Amino acid sequence: MTVLLSPEQTVHTGMLRVRRGEPVCVPYRIRFLGPADLPALEAFRGYIFGQLPDIDAYFPETPEFTGLHLGERGVTLGLEAEGRLIGCAILGLPMPGMPAFVDDLPHARPAVAATAHMASCMVHPDFRGNGLQRLLVTLRTLHALGAARPHLLSRVALSNPRSLSNLLAGGFLVRRVLVMHASGRLRYLLHRDLGAAPPAWVPGSERVFAVPELEEQRAVIEAGWVGRSVELDGPVPLVTYARPVQAVQAVPQDAALEALP
Repeated sequence: MTVLLSPEQTVHTGMLRVRRGEPVCVPYRIRFLGPADLPALEAFRGYIFGQLPDIDAYFPETPEFTGLHLGERGVTLGLEAEGRLIGCAILGLPMPGMPAFVDDLPHARPAVAATAHMASCMVHPDFRGNGLQRLLVTLRTLHALGAARPHLLSRVALSNPRSLSNLLAGGFLVRRVLVMHASGRLRYLLHRDLGAAPPAWVPGSERVFAVPELEEQRAVIEAGWVGRSVELDGPVPLVTYARPVQAVQAVPQDAALEALP
């Protein structure tokens, strides 16, 4: 499904207030990128990959990935300031027969054509701290709704707790811990269903795990818990899981408790 959008249309404008930790007042705009933007987009993404202390946080896609998300298989938002690209965010719009994040949901999977992928989001390190990633999550969410795709999914590296925090703050929930690629890279699978009310939680069901506690997280997910927030202030990020009220009848209480430490 090709998405026809003019790259000349401004989607959003605003003012950057922080650059490298110092106060500034720099105007920016966000627009949909088109095929003519591909060289600048690939150069920017290459720069970001080169800045990563741990490449596990962002696994480079196939060479044609970026170009396919300039209309053919999704859209890409570009964030520009000072005459250059300082951020980008991809929304994938998978079709039946294509690889899709929804294939990894544990149960009650929606149709592929009802889903959208929060596939990639990058912000120049000079301008981090302006809330840009959360803004780009919001804009892609609205675009997905306009495309009649209420199920949003994302994969986030366990080594990237900042992005995890931003997506959980945007209404996503941790549904699985995945092993991706032949290298064994670990990813959280996140899901947000815009067609359903936010879950109510079983009182006292909260369980907190450090990100490296993989088996403990998998156990509570299997028992019906979902991850709803992450705490970044300590030496190790802590993910809080809770049990949705609607899951109580679906999972026998004894079986759920047996899965907990």
